[in-house]
Amino acid sequence: MAGAEAPAEAEARFFQMAFAAEAAQVRLVRRAVRERLGTWGLESFVDIALLVADELVANAIQHGCGSSDDTVTVSAWCTADELLISVGDPSPVQPRRRCAGERDESGRGLELVAAVVDRWGSEFAPGRRGKRVWISFRTTSKEAEA
Repeated sequence: MAGAEAPAEAEARFFQMAFAAEAAQVRLVRRAVRERLGTWGLESFVDIALLVADELVANAIQHGCGSSDDTVTVSAWCTADELLISVGDPSPVQPRRRCAGERDESGRGLELVAAVVDRWGSEFAPGRRGKRVWISFRTTSKEAEA
């Protein structure tokens, strides 16, 4: 799906980082995303974006990587009206939403993601092995566009 491709617009802002598939690296990702969103003037999106990025990164490390030798990539880009974040891992297995039972200790992550973002999806990573899972937030209100 073209929804996760970095925009070619001149005013688009882009950020990307790759890191070893280790849980200890998540705090570095969190810090980098927080700083970048602040630089872009998107402070109001920091908390929700970090929540979603944490979930996608945790899923990539847990389900998309075979060892800490694997690499996870986080990308973020922002246009005049949209913030997109994607997380790539080496697994071609696409994520799927599950209906976790009351006693299940996992399986709610993508339900949470779907509930708080405007749209999300996954696709095979173009030009390389693996996949990327992406989310999108509208950064302008519908009232402002009218």
